[in-house]
Amino acid sequence: MISCQTLGPVGLSMDGAPAPPELLWRKHLGLLVYLARSPRGRTREHLIGLLWGEKPEAAARHSLNEAIRVLRRYLGDGNVDTSAGQVRLAVASVRLDVDRLEEFAAAGEWEAASRLIAGEFLEGFSIGGASEFENWLASERSAVRLRSIEVLCHYADELLRVGQAQEASAMAARAQALDPGSEHALRVAMRSLVLAGDRAGALER
Repeated sequence: MISCQTLGPVGLSMDGAPAPPELLWRKHLGLLVYLARSPRGRTREHLIGLLWGEKPEAAARHSLNEAIRVLRRYLGDGNVDTSAGQVRLAVASVRLDVDRLEEFAAAGEWEAASRLIAGEFLEGFSIGGASEFENWLASERSAVRLRSIEVLCHYADELLRVGQAQEASAMAARAQALDPGSEHALRVAMRSLVLAGDRAGALER
């Protein structure tokens, strides 16, 4: 199984070992993450437009076929389905930390969820000449950022309820680092500082 860290700088491992360089090529990695986030699959035409839209059609189809070959090589034939013009990955073949974040958050396990957050979604990652992929990436980053702030603020509230104001303040600071303009994060940060006895710091915020 391939595990992918997407919350912060991207990281990839395969059965606990470092991923082969071929999987780390930007378009291969972009395709892997995109398909893992698209469990119903995508058409070949859609994927070509997403990642190889700047190429002539024949060259673009060849590039997609090569990328699928690489995924099959490391995931196994049975985990990459290309029937009926669609490309999809078997559900258990790739594990994304952002999916684990959602699982923990849905269960109200805010501490476990907060430990996964190491930055923006695919922080620092981009694919030149793939504007459709970049548009998708910007949308995903925005949604994941909001979810991450929500997780950190929920965990900060939990910490406040048990009297750990300093730790709550640190969680609120992490949320503000993701979005300095977040009113939710600001309110939690101010409340944490007040309860930690730092009224001046709260007023400064």
